[in-house]
Amino acid sequence: MENHMILDEKAKTRIGIICFIPVVCFLVCFIYYLILLLPLTEGHHAPASIVGITSTNYSTMLILLASSAIITAPVFIYCLVLLARIKTLNSEYKLLWFIFLCIMAPIASALFWLFHIKDAPKYTPIHPDIA
Repeated sequence: MENHMILDEKAKTRIGIICFIPVVCFLVCFIYYLILLLPLTEGHHAPASIVGITSTNYSTMLILLASSAIITAPVFIYCLVLLARIKTLNSEYKLLWFIFLCIMAPIASALFWLFHIKDAPKYTPIHPDIA
């Protein structure tokens, strides 16, 4: 008997939300930094101004980036487990996705959902475990 993962629309939506959370977190960090640097666009400032703004807001940026990384870690593991269990992908393709997930976890998790989960059949064959 072959194991199947049931990917109905509700499951695909849930997995999609999980996979896009890291992208949103890092996007919030980026937008926050751009808002901090926005006053520099109004005039000619010394290049050291960027360093000064960054250093005065270092604690907030550190907390935002650390939070984003902590949120990304379980999503990364979740995507790796899903990747390892999908039976329809060959080993080389899984290795390529593994490397891509390791290098660019927030963006790769969203792309993983777009390419492998969004259009997957309702009954996707899976391995019983990741071993």
